[in-house]
Parts: sequence; structure tokens; C-alpha cells
Amino acid sequence: MSTLEQKLRQLEEATTIAQSVLSEKESKLALASEALEKSKSKLKSLDAEVQQTLQVNDTDLPELIDAKMIAQQEYDEALRRYEVNQQYLALFRKKCDEATGV
Repeated sequence: MSTLEQKLRQLEEATTIAQSVLSEKESKLALASEALEKSKSKLKSLDAEVQQTLQVNDTDLPELIDAKMIAQQEYDEALRRYEVNQQYLALFRKKCDEATGV
């Protein structure tokens, strides 16, 4: 196996791992978004009188917003990594095809 083919295999493996991480981060983001929306709905369903006296720090909104922001950042990073790996993989495949005359 040539060095180029070895690099191609490594990049294929890295891309597969990046895709798996992306899927995991997507799930984490979905869960964080869902938890935030449930909390918002719960607060909106409270009596108007209770809503007037309620302060943000009395709720779990700050933590849920932070969790969603972190999940979004992690998802964005994983997506970028996956996309870059896909681009490099396409280039390496093209080089391998050219090297083998396919």
C-alpha cells in the first residue's frame, strides 16, 4: 500500500469518526434545544401573576441557554471538521485515482 493510499485510509477513518461525532453533537444540540423550549413553555403556561413576580434567576433558563449555546458551538465545530475532512477526502481520492490511472 502506497503512502498516498495509507493517508487516504487514515482520512477515511477520520471522516467516519468526524461523522459520528457530528451525529452525537447534533443529538446533544437537539436535546438542549428541546429542554430549553420545554422550560419556556412551562414558564409561559404559568399564571400572569406568577410570571410578574418571577425573575430569570428563579428559573433554569440561564443554565439551559448556556447548555444550548455550548451544544451549538460543539455542533458547529464538529460540522466544520466533518466538512473539511470530506473536502480533503475528495482531493485524496482524486489524487489516488490519478496515481493509479483510473
